[in-house]
Amino acid sequence: MSRNTGFTRQLLVLTAMLVAFCSTGYAQDDAADGVNSPEIRISGADGELTANIRAHVGTPELSCSVSQRRLDRQRPQVRRNTQRAAQAIGYYQATVDITFTALSAMTVQPEEAGQASSTGNTDDNNEIRCWELDIDISPGQRVLFGDINISIADQSRAALFAPVLSTLPVQRGNPLRHSEYESLKSLISGHAIENGFFASRFTQSELAIDLQRQRADINLIFEPGERYSFGDISITTPDALSESFVQRFITLRPNSPYHSEDLVEQRQHLNSSQYFSRVAVTPDLDQTGDRVIPVNIGLTLRPRRVYTVGAGVNTDSGPRLTGNYEDRYINRRGHRFLAETSLSTLQQDASVSYVIPLQDPVNDSLRFSAGFQREEADTYITNTYRTGVTHRSLVAGSWVQNLYVNYEREKSELIETETGDPELQRNNTTIFGANWTRTKSDDPIFPRNGWRLFGQVQGSYDGLLSNTTFTQVEGNVKWIHSLGPTRIIARAEAATTIADTLLELPVSVRYFTGGDTSIRGYQFGELGAMNEEGEVIGGKHLLVGSLEYDFPVMGEDWRGAVFFDTGNSFRDFDTMTLKRSAGIGFRWISPIGPIRLDLAHAISDDAFRLHITMGPDL
Repeated sequence: MSRNTGFTRQLLVLTAMLVAFCSTGYAQDDAADGVNSPEIRISGADGELTANIRAHVGTPELSCSVSQRRLDRQRPQVRRNTQRAAQAIGYYQATVDITFTALSAMTVQPEEAGQASSTGNTDDNNEIRCWELDIDISPGQRVLFGDINISIADQSRAALFAPVLSTLPVQRGNPLRHSEYESLKSLISGHAIENGFFASRFTQSELAIDLQRQRADINLIFEPGERYSFGDISITTPDALSESFVQRFITLRPNSPYHSEDLVEQRQHLNSSQYFSRVAVTPDLDQTGDRVIPVNIGLTLRPRRVYTVGAGVNTDSGPRLTGNYEDRYINRRGHRFLAETSLSTLQQDASVSYVIPLQDPVNDSLRFSAGFQREEADTYITNTYRTGVTHRSLVAGSWVQNLYVNYEREKSELIETETGDPELQRNNTTIFGANWTRTKSDDPIFPRNGWRLFGQVQGSYDGLLSNTTFTQVEGNVKWIHSLGPTRIIARAEAATTIADTLLELPVSVRYFTGGDTSIRGYQFGELGAMNEEGEVIGGKHLLVGSLEYDFPVMGEDWRGAVFFDTGNSFRDFDTMTLKRSAGIGFRWISPIGPIRLDLAHAISDDAFRLHITMGPDL
């Protein structure tokens, strides 16, 4: 470290010792003697100055029966501490009057005579009185910050300090506070350390106070020195994973400039992999030869196999049971196997997946999957066997991209038909598609501000392992914005299909709407395009919108809500008819996310429906 930095530290230590010395003989009260605290009155000061004086002066540790002479000996010290308190926040021309009043000098009522003790007197309420201190201060005019001159000695490094210099905690014209001046220097020094300038120092550090102009100019010259770099990256590799596989998680690069944020990002990257239960990323600051800093990474694996079971409920699918099995690392290359099941009254799912991590194991993978899904709604029943492959990656910074090919064999039944008999349909479809998702929020469980975007394009071609041709484009957005303790939640969804006719589309790719997360007041999948007999058959297009306002009703964990939903799915745009609903709701912010209870009125059909959902808002 530099000589100037060492001198500054010594000065701070001496200052702390001086404050400690000046505070000797001070205490909180005479509780040990069983008496009241002395009364200290401060006049002529505002709230900030009063608090600072009390912090600097404290309470002299003197018995309540101390003599006036001994109290008067404390006056110079109290005066100095009061002036220091005033100067610390810009009052350099304050005048101070200090008055101690001993217990013996106070007026004692006749009925109180004879009740005096060796430590104090008592009043009619049997409260023992003590000496008093009056501090009368005339602060005078306050010094303001003037010019703020900060320069980086090495101009080739100036750009690295531009972010911190553009958001200074001190502004010209603000009242002088020495703590803010020290915070300014600490901010610059801290930024330098975070960016690897471990030999940085102030070659000039001046707070020039001009009492004639009542201003304080800041003059700082900062010398960053040489920047340190990352050295060797040492990894404690678990036996169950190969060294080459673990190396693919490493984002730090030897000889790259040191930045503490890079260490944080490396730790987060490893934590996000789902392979490790403990991650330690530690710079070895004791080995800094040649201005390089080695980094040690310690890893502890999570258990290889895990079984989970769960239960939940919502009004779309009713009670739900789930069971999952995961083998997190089948081999030393980190391949994973997953088996998932979900059972409810309206939907049953079973699937298996085999995941191969690619170059970036956290964000880049290839998933082979197969499964079965049965879905029952008021208007249709589908049984779908599906197999496919999906490539997941991170693109354009923070967008999660999935490119997929799925082969689906579907048997569907449209229940509401004119004859009352189900209309059977069988389809073999190979669907090629891509979707993109991005989420940003200030809290993963209960965000006060945030948004989620989703977009998808998919389709099939007759003759390419399919018996139908179609193209679909869809997107949805959800936005949350806080207004004080309340929130506005808005969502919108739109989709369209390019196909010759609606009836040639498999039921599983037609659009139905209504339900807990769509248009409340209607059952799941109840709304859609109708045929000539008024039977819901699903639509080629979809429009849904919702606006919700929620607010606290009891603390922060219990909230109320009012909402309005609208939308529908339809065959063609010229036959579009939007359904509407409105209602009220209650939310409990549980550790796993909000649990919602909504009572919705289907305005278009004059019906009511209760909705129960749970889980994060985004």
